[in-house]
Amino acid sequence: MAQRTGGEPQIDGRSTRWDEHKAQRQVELVDAAVALIEEEGAQFRVQRLAERVGLPRSVLYRHFKDRASLDELIRRRVVESFVKRMEPTLTFDGTVEESVRRVVGAHLDWVAQHPRLYAYMGVADHAMGDGSLVADTKTAIAMMLSDRFGDVLKALGVKEAPIRSVAIGIVGFVDSAVNQWMRDPERELSEEELREMLCRSVWAVLDATLRGYGVVLSPNDRVADLEGA
Repeated sequence: MAQRTGGEPQIDGRSTRWDEHKAQRQVELVDAAVALIEEEGAQFRVQRLAERVGLPRSVLYRHFKDRASLDELIRRRVVESFVKRMEPTLTFDGTVEESVRRVVGAHLDWVAQHPRLYAYMGVADHAMGDGSLVADTKTAIAMMLSDRFGDVLKALGVKEAPIRSVAIGIVGFVDSAVNQWMRDPERELSEEELREMLCRSVWAVLDATLRGYGVVLSPNDRVADLEGA
């Protein structure tokens, strides 16, 4: 029991250890749920998760407020995986073309490798700005792109370009195209063809935007050289 000495409560070490154990157990259960979705699909049942971890369903639920809180933690874990894959690509190393391919490729690769997690997230049901975790993630990636684009443009002497709108448009376009491709039972493009189409389209948007401000670049220009211009 917590005792007061000098007006300050003392924390029971046993309680702290239990909280740590409960938090660690919750992480393990969320990991198991993610693995279950990867194997069996987005519409997983909590009973299957309980069987997988060897716990009665009632005991499993002691670690979560309800099914909605479990789903929220799973979504956060999936988003963490996606963002972890995307963040390193936003450094824009190499040429402009290589940078575009790296970003587009990371998005498409993650989705192709984790189709059931992608379906579980219900990406198509969330547009940027709707306040959901998925929407906030799309917006965060767009803002990271915007900041990086902005740095390059400032180095080129362009300070007033609507780069935030361009970045949001690019993320929305790539996301919509990939989502449609994933849902299409009769895909008109192979994964590699989709990758090429997306890269060409993203470059076309960037090129048109830059030309509107009097900047003409080659996709073979190195980003580091542009920033040092």
